[in-house]
Amino acid sequence: MRKYLLFLWLFPALYAQAQLNLQLLAHVPNDSGVTLAGCWHYVDSSTNEYALIGHRLGLDIYDVTVPTAPVRRFRVPGLVNNWREVKVWNGFAYVGSEANGSGITIVDLRQLPDTIHYKVFTGEGLTENQIIRSHTVGAVDGYLYVYGGPDPLNGAVMFSLEDPWNPVYVGKYATNYLHDGFVRGDTLWGSEIYVGQFSVIDIQDRANPVLLATQPTPALFNHNSELSKTGQYLFTADEVPFAPLGAYDVSDLDNITLTDIYLPSQRPAGEVHNVRHFGDDYLVCPSYQGQLTIVDASDPYNLIETGWAIMGNSLVWDANPYLPSGIVFATAKAEGMFIYQPTYTRAARIKGVVTDAATGFPLNDTKVFVETTSNADTTNLDGKYATGAAQSGVYAIRVERSGYLGQTISQELTAGTVKELNIALQPENVSVSDANGGQNLRIFPNIVKNGFTVEITSALAAQSPWLYLHDVQGRPVISRQLSATATYIPLDVPQGVYLGTVGNTRFKMVVVK
Repeated sequence: MRKYLLFLWLFPALYAQAQLNLQLLAHVPNDSGVTLAGCWHYVDSSTNEYALIGHRLGLDIYDVTVPTAPVRRFRVPGLVNNWREVKVWNGFAYVGSEANGSGITIVDLRQLPDTIHYKVFTGEGLTENQIIRSHTVGAVDGYLYVYGGPDPLNGAVMFSLEDPWNPVYVGKYATNYLHDGFVRGDTLWGSEIYVGQFSVIDIQDRANPVLLATQPTPALFNHNSELSKTGQYLFTADEVPFAPLGAYDVSDLDNITLTDIYLPSQRPAGEVHNVRHFGDDYLVCPSYQGQLTIVDASDPYNLIETGWAIMGNSLVWDANPYLPSGIVFATAKAEGMFIYQPTYTRAARIKGVVTDAATGFPLNDTKVFVETTSNADTTNLDGKYATGAAQSGVYAIRVERSGYLGQTISQELTAGTVKELNIALQPENVSVSDANGGQNLRIFPNIVKNGFTVEITSALAAQSPWLYLHDVQGRPVISRQLSATATYIPLDVPQGVYLGTVGNTRFKMVVVK
């Protein structure tokens, strides 16, 4: 379904200090000359928790075991560059940057909090001295993935981490540039940003990857993607202002289906930068314009934001919800690292069908708003809608469609449940002009597909008047004697504008197909 948002971003000052379900525990401002980038997590053998923060000058390692008092333990230097990403596997961090010559910095974390060791890796075997830069990295199930490197290695270059300190080249995917990738099992979900799609790649044989499917994303600029816990749904972020996050049913690669879209509520122009799937179907969404949000994705056909915080105005590059303590730390490019205690709550959802009150037919293209929230939906061809709110409460549900009288319904919504509300809209009159100024005729709906209803007064019905309808060139279409106060008249004519009369009353009718 298509989601419409109420643009609260017009009033950023109102929300500068506000937040929902994200309690701020600590804020570490940037050092002079530092801007932040990607981040990841690590837990040492003593269960101490760490935030690994990529930035313009290298990598910082923060002890966040006491999240209200984070302590920087080490800084690993790197070539100056605004892009720096980090992932961890089996006690080793792998740090990539777009700076030419930066390679991949490998950091041995196993002696934390006492010491670390690091070195720069630039390739091995067929890739020796060729891994000079990257956009992002991945480290999953004993393999290192280097994304967005130099030609011809700008897809995904894969290394075995059987020896985590000495990666061994095993293969590459080079059909298209990959900005990022998500690996689960033997499948790589690639973000092919410059061709506007995500790709699905079989990497069971990493020496010979096989492209299984591709799918365009909502704004055709896929920055990253992550898979649901069940593997049935993929969530995508496009790096374009006002570009929505997309949810896709990927259970059938021959029929990948967009199920819903989402934009941050407070500043919708600030698109999601990196979507992170967490726990029982929640999305943690670091976004442009200083936003961090939580989305309840338990129903991928009806994504509802249930938490948010404003961290400033710069890009919130990344966020990490994966530490055992449950804290979320996030990197705002200009403002620094923020640590939050999240509260994950289920949305209060509502769904139903909107119909024409006169005919009972479903109405598509009807907007359904949950007042005082940013949530709304537009009905599909079957008249169905689905939306909701972040919290329990009594909400005004406003329903609007061109040619129909709008409605506002007071409805109680409860977190964790789905309220079914079907709505029938009364059509407005077809435009009429009575030569005698009387109100003796009503014709509806005013936008006609298959037929229309004529209502006349009892006095007029007693006269058995005739209804005449002709096209704009004057050619007759219908002539019908009216002997009842309400008459339904089927209509099978081409799309266009038609003119009609009933006695002294003239009317205009619009027919659509």
